[in-house]
Amino acid sequence: MLSLAAMARLLRSGGIALLVAITAGCGVTFPFTFEDEPTTLPAQPTTINFVTPSTVGGLSVQTVSDDSADHHVFVSYPSLASAPELAGKLRQTTSAAVRRFSHGARPQPHAPAPPELNMAWQLTAASGGVFGVRMRTGLFTGTQWRNSLSTLWYDQNARRVHESADLLKDGQALATLAAIVRNRLWSLGQGMKVDAVKPDRAMFDSLNFNPHGDLVAEFDDGQVAPARMGRIAVAVPKQEATPLLSDFGRRTMDVVDSATPETMPNTPPPQAIPAPGDQGTGGGSVDCAAARCVALTFDDGPGRQTDRLLSILAEYGARATFFTVGANAEAQPALLRRIADAGHLIANHSWSHRDLATLDIRKISDELSRTQMTIGTVGPAPALLRAPYGGLTAQVVTAARALKLSIVGWSVDTADARDPNPAAVARRAIDGARPGSVILMHDGGPATLKALPKMLKALAARGYSFVTVPELYGAHRMEPGQVYGTRAH
Repeated sequence: MLSLAAMARLLRSGGIALLVAITAGCGVTFPFTFEDEPTTLPAQPTTINFVTPSTVGGLSVQTVSDDSADHHVFVSYPSLASAPELAGKLRQTTSAAVRRFSHGARPQPHAPAPPELNMAWQLTAASGGVFGVRMRTGLFTGTQWRNSLSTLWYDQNARRVHESADLLKDGQALATLAAIVRNRLWSLGQGMKVDAVKPDRAMFDSLNFNPHGDLVAEFDDGQVAPARMGRIAVAVPKQEATPLLSDFGRRTMDVVDSATPETMPNTPPPQAIPAPGDQGTGGGSVDCAAARCVALTFDDGPGRQTDRLLSILAEYGARATFFTVGANAEAQPALLRRIADAGHLIANHSWSHRDLATLDIRKISDELSRTQMTIGTVGPAPALLRAPYGGLTAQVVTAARALKLSIVGWSVDTADARDPNPAAVARRAIDGARPGSVILMHDGGPATLKALPKMLKALAARGYSFVTVPELYGAHRMEPGQVYGTRAH
C-alpha cells in the first residue's frame, strides 16, 4: 500500500486519468485500475502533469482574501525566489482581477451566497530554467460557478515572463493552431461552438504540454462549448505542434518531456481517508472551566507571514488553532510541521477556499477529503473544520460528519482580512473577548502581524489564557458534525 504522502503525490501529478475526476469534484473514493507490472503513462490526451510544489526551492505562497458581507475573495499564487518577474506579473494580474470583481460584484436575491472570486494555481513546469504557472479562476455570481484558465510561462535565462501564445512562433502558427482546434471540436459533435475559435492570443491563453509532448489548449467554461460541460481542452499531437512552436516553446516542450516519468507505480493507493488524530478533540493543559480562556484561530494559511506569527505566539506562550487551506499546505509541508511542532493545532479549511455553500455534496467531500489527506502526510489528520466564510448547509454538515470533523465557527471577528488598521483589528479582539470566545484572524491579514502583539498583551493582562479550540470544551468532547463557537453562519 502506498503511503499517504505517495497518494498525495499521485493525486497531484495529473499523470493519471483520475485527475479529471478530481477536478470535476468527485468524492472520497478512488476508482483506480492497476496492472501487475508498471504501466506506461496513459493516453488521456488532455491530461497535464503538475509539479509537486513542495519540491521547488524558494517557493512561498501569497494569499489575498476579503470576507466582506456582500462579496468574497480568495486569491492564491506562488512566489518564487528565482523568478521575481513572474511573481510580479502574477501579483499584477491577480490584483487587476480583484479590482474588477470588487467594483462589479452585486449580490443576487435568493442566492445561496454572495458573489465570489476564487483564484488558485498549479505548477506545470519547474526545471531547466522554465516555470509554468496555471491559474484557475472561479467566479460565482449567485447561481453557478464559471471557471477560466490561463497559464503564464517564465524563462529564467532571459528573466522574462511569457503569455501562453508566446509558445507559438508567429501569427501564422496561431492561425494554424486555431484551425486544428476547430477541426478537433467539430469532430466532437453537436454543442461545440466551433465558430467561436479565432486566432486570438487571449483565446489561447492556457497552453501546456501533456506527458507525451502534445500541445494542450484549454478553454474557459462556456467559451467553446456549453458551460455545463466544464473544462474543454484539445490536444495537438507533438508532430503537428512542433513546427508551430517558437524557440522558447520547443524548449518548454523538452523540459516538460524530460521531467515526465516513464512509468507509474503499480501498487494501489489507500482507499480510505485518514482518521482524525486524537489531539483534535481532546482537552489540553489548561482547565478552561476554571481559567479565563479564549481560542485564537488563524485561517487561510500557511503563508508568508506564518513563521512570524509563530514567533509572536511563542513570545506570549499562546497556543492557537490554524485552519489550513489544503492547497497551501501541500505547497509548504515544512511550514505545516513547524506549526505542529510549536504546539498548535492544525485544522481543515477546505482545499481551495471556495464557499462550500455554493458546492454540491461531491465537491464538498472532495474539498475536505483532499485536505485531510494532505495534512495527514505530515502529522495527524484534522478533527476540526471551519468552512470558508462560515458557509454551512446541510450538505456541508453531512460531509463533515462522514469525515468525523467537528465544525467550528467564531464569536469575535477581528476583520483582519479586510482592515489594514492594526489598532482597529486589535481593539475588536480586546473589546469582544469573553471567557470561551473563539477569535477569528488570518495568517495573511494586512494588519495581523502588528495587531497580534497588542491583542496578546492586553488580553493576558486581563487574565486570559490562549488555548486551542478543543481546550475550551475540556472534558466535553467535540462531536463530528456538530457546530461549535457562538457564531457559525
